[in-house]
Amino acid sequence: MQFKVLDIFNMKRIITAFACLVVLGVQAQKNRAEYAAKLSSEYRYAEALPVWEELSTLALKKPLFNKVILQRTVEAAYMSEAYSKAVYWSQKLAPKSNDQQDWIMYIKAIKYMNKPGRVSGILDSALVVCKKDDQLIALKEGIADFEFNLSDSSEYNIRKYHESERGEVYGAFPYSKGGILFVSNEYNHSAINRNYPRTGQFYSDIAVFDSVEATKKYKFYQKQFWIDFIYKNQWRDYDRTRAHDGPVSFNAANTMMFVTSNYNEKDKEDSIKFRRLRQLVYYVDGDALTPVEFPFNSIQFATGHATMDAMGTVYFASDRPGSMIKSLVRDSNERIVDTIYSSDVWKTTFDFDTEEWSNPVNLGDKVNTTEDELFPFISTWGNLYFSSYGWNSIGGLDVFVSEMDGMEPTHIGAPLNSAADDFSYYVDEETGKGYFSSNREKFVDKIYAFNKPVFKADLKVNLADCKGKGIKAQKIMITDLKTNKAMEIVTDDKGQSEEFDLVRNHEYQIIYNGTSTFTPDTAMFKATDPGSAMVNLTSYFKQYFNKLTVTKDVTEDLSEILLDVYKKDGKVIQMKIASGGSYVWNSQGVNAVDSILMTSVNCEKQTFAVPVIKTGNCVDTIPYNVALKSVSEENFLRLEYVLYNFDKSFLRPEGKAELDKLVNFLNSNPNVMRVELESHTDSRGSDRYNLKLSQSRARSCYVYLISKGISKNRIKAKGFGETKLKNECSNGVYCTKEKHQANRRTELILVTKDNVVLDNNKLEDRQ
Repeated sequence: MQFKVLDIFNMKRIITAFACLVVLGVQAQKNRAEYAAKLSSEYRYAEALPVWEELSTLALKKPLFNKVILQRTVEAAYMSEAYSKAVYWSQKLAPKSNDQQDWIMYIKAIKYMNKPGRVSGILDSALVVCKKDDQLIALKEGIADFEFNLSDSSEYNIRKYHESERGEVYGAFPYSKGGILFVSNEYNHSAINRNYPRTGQFYSDIAVFDSVEATKKYKFYQKQFWIDFIYKNQWRDYDRTRAHDGPVSFNAANTMMFVTSNYNEKDKEDSIKFRRLRQLVYYVDGDALTPVEFPFNSIQFATGHATMDAMGTVYFASDRPGSMIKSLVRDSNERIVDTIYSSDVWKTTFDFDTEEWSNPVNLGDKVNTTEDELFPFISTWGNLYFSSYGWNSIGGLDVFVSEMDGMEPTHIGAPLNSAADDFSYYVDEETGKGYFSSNREKFVDKIYAFNKPVFKADLKVNLADCKGKGIKAQKIMITDLKTNKAMEIVTDDKGQSEEFDLVRNHEYQIIYNGTSTFTPDTAMFKATDPGSAMVNLTSYFKQYFNKLTVTKDVTEDLSEILLDVYKKDGKVIQMKIASGGSYVWNSQGVNAVDSILMTSVNCEKQTFAVPVIKTGNCVDTIPYNVALKSVSEENFLRLEYVLYNFDKSFLRPEGKAELDKLVNFLNSNPNVMRVELESHTDSRGSDRYNLKLSQSRARSCYVYLISKGISKNRIKAKGFGETKLKNECSNGVYCTKEKHQANRRTELILVTKDNVVLDNNKLEDRQ
């Protein structure tokens, strides 16, 4: 696989090393060193390797260690995919080198040889020599991820799809006319094709293969027989170049095509010849291909492997400046003379109207590493698949997927990934079918097909009130917490939403914000299983009422009950209710109540702290019942003892004793703003006389209370004569002495600041 990646590498390190070898060669084995360096510079590593091995064997026998020769030997072994020899020579080189790239090459070769158990130990040895190297430290810190990737498996089913009779094939992409297009170096389709010096095989071409057509039998005299015989899978719709062609990709609409190729001319840099990858772009109209300029190609760096999404964004691989720094080239004095960039994934957007490209943007460290990221593919679901030597790959190139959500990519796992190179991934997300390439068998590239389980899951939201009735026409917001993408859905007449598709292992937040009537509700849902799911949201009454009913455990009901209502906004209101009456209030906003002080004559005052009610009460009103307890016998006020002799208004001694109890009550309850004393007579005597008599009796109580220190502003006394009889003993009606005595009385009324009196049990909002 290395020959497909090599041309995307920056070659300056090789050039610098070649210059050093020329100098070294003057001193010893000059001709052999120059010859090996020339072969390496022409990518003819398989031919260069035995020469480098001969030079390394001699160098190891000399007292002065020649690191450069061993480095070139490891490089030739690695690039010619002779990984066992790369390991052998790395074992000779690395312990004597403080160059982190030598250790990294050693680790890569070990991975290719499928010996992951040795990686951690080699890293430990490397960090002894290169204590502060960031790359080695990062690899050591990633050992846990590396070991996880080794054990990671997926539900992919893979099978060999296509392999060449000679040479190698890779980079399958579906062809709109049937079958696949792919890259092949198997065929010499024309006289201009030549051997690629590094491999000895033909330059790569774009080929076509249709498994259905391949099964058909043709007679030798039929046209298709001669086409197959002469062209051998050549894709004849595309005019091949004199260099490598492929891989190829299309956008989803098959209106644009992307072909990776090489510059046709050879460039010279310090006499070293090499080629750069370039990205070719075409409009597709039937069989016609019209070139489109891709302005980011350059002979100074490599650009290729483009893929386009439905919105016109193109993702491509390039080692252009701005990519991650792979290493720094230093001279003999350890001065930095050049920077070697890794191949990163970049993106740009094509405007179909103006035919202009946006400035390229590096995808950053959530996709790219200091190693090479290659072969990006963007699926119709917006998932970016790519191959990388980084991210703690288990061998060479491994396939990773990024959901472009700012999170680190996910390793695809075995069996798709292996200790070898696995790359050029394509998938139809809807069917789960796709292709990838791998050199897992004898390091020869072959095309594999796969099937992966398609995760199809959807979710509906059911919104109902606490009684189970669906709430229609309500907006519900659903947010994918991994991508932070949100969508709004509306419930139907049954309170249910339409179905929406889920992404596997994504977590969703479902929010109903509620209304002035209904409380909000939220739910979390993680898509772990395929199929249809339902999330139920329940809304309760938001503006429920609280109802406090107050009773007394005394039979003598001298007065009503005074309520001091402390609201949550700091306001205090005062009102009164009869025994057995209720105060009702709204639970929301300024109407919310914190506590209520209950005061009544002959009862111990009591504070009711309103409980914090959690949402979830499927009732209109939450009832509370409080029974006030009676005071002790010695403090019990009996106004019936405040009686008067017939036709008299002066207080009896027993009446004064009872009024003393009222004095204590007023002194103990400063919240009682005022009391009213109402004096009454029986019906005997004239109405006018009785009215005057009752006013005199009320006056007697008023004067007495003031004499005991009660402010006159807190007392009101009034006589009503015989106007408010408690029984039937009116004028002309015969009654007993006891019944007439019942009408000669003084009554006590508690008065609020604003004289607010509640209608008993009336359900309304009280301000």
